[in-house]
Amino acid sequence: MTGEKSFSPLVRLVPNTAIMGEAAAACLVAADGTGHPVLSHVSRTLGEFSDLVSLPAEELARFGKVYAPTLAEVVRRAVDEAGLSLSDIDLIIPHNVNLMAWRQTIAELDVPSERVFLDNVARYSHCFASDVFVNYTTLREEGRLTEGRHYVMASVGAGATFNAAVLTYRGPR
Repeated sequence: MTGEKSFSPLVRLVPNTAIMGEAAAACLVAADGTGHPVLSHVSRTLGEFSDLVSLPAEELARFGKVYAPTLAEVVRRAVDEAGLSLSDIDLIIPHNVNLMAWRQTIAELDVPSERVFLDNVARYSHCFASDVFVNYTTLREEGRLTEGRHYVMASVGAGATFNAAVLTYRGPR
């Protein structure tokens, strides 16, 4: 279960990064069953950037330089741990932090931009931890997920924690 409210001006706008939206999502996870199997999950935290909202300008600039390479590395590791290659991934389902960060990450990954779902960035903005679930639901409702194909959900949290999970879509449930 995710859901957060932009309760203060401090979290409604992250300067030069994101405008925050509000959303909630729920996801049922089980060790086995007929759902969409998660093939891998990789997480990496860069503790030196844990207080992103109050970092000095030079540290924030340094975080900006390592952001795309670190996120790309986490995505690649998740795909590798799933026993796949990036060419096996139909879509990357991202968090909606901003288009510039994703364009840099797309360049680092060397994948076509149409394989990263960015339609909801303008529609909903960044909705904290709910982004990937909102984006997944949008793709499912639009019929853009294909039975048996593989997808990566990728996000970066405010504590400078980078995450990627690979799943296989098993059709509507």
